[in-house]
Amino acid sequence: MNMLTKTKFVISLAAALGSACAAAPALAQYPSRQDAVVYFKPSAAPLSAYTYSASVRLAPSASKRVLQGEFRFPLFSAPPSVSVQIISSIGAVPMQVKTLKMVEIAGTSGPVETQIVVEAETIVDAPAGGLYYANVVVTGIPITSSAPSNSATLLN
Repeated sequence: MNMLTKTKFVISLAAALGSACAAAPALAQYPSRQDAVVYFKPSAAPLSAYTYSASVRLAPSASKRVLQGEFRFPLFSAPPSVSVQIISSIGAVPMQVKTLKMVEIAGTSGPVETQIVVEAETIVDAPAGGLYYANVVVTGIPITSSAPSNSATLLN
């Protein structure tokens, strides 16, 4: 190998290693499984309410343009306030919230929970491409304990 070829090889290798090192912290923040929901510790709000937040990677649904994610929270005494934000990877087709479904269901361990399903669709007539996450913030007065369901993983 001549000196120019060796230099090009070393620069390419350094660029590849630098990209991998820069991407590692970002990949560690997100679950590798599409259905893994990350729940954050709830915080107290005025009038006995709590604010819950969670994030999930959106998964494909029946349509190529629609993705969905599911969350579970405690049962609320009245319909909670829900805010949804769709986050996408760079260069991904833009998405918007299509449907927000809230249903009260019985949990596997017995207590009743509130299931929230977020469906997002592409803004343009194109299939979804890239990585998408739904972040939700839910504020309400829980009937059960202030912690999310047993299936939740809390982050401090």
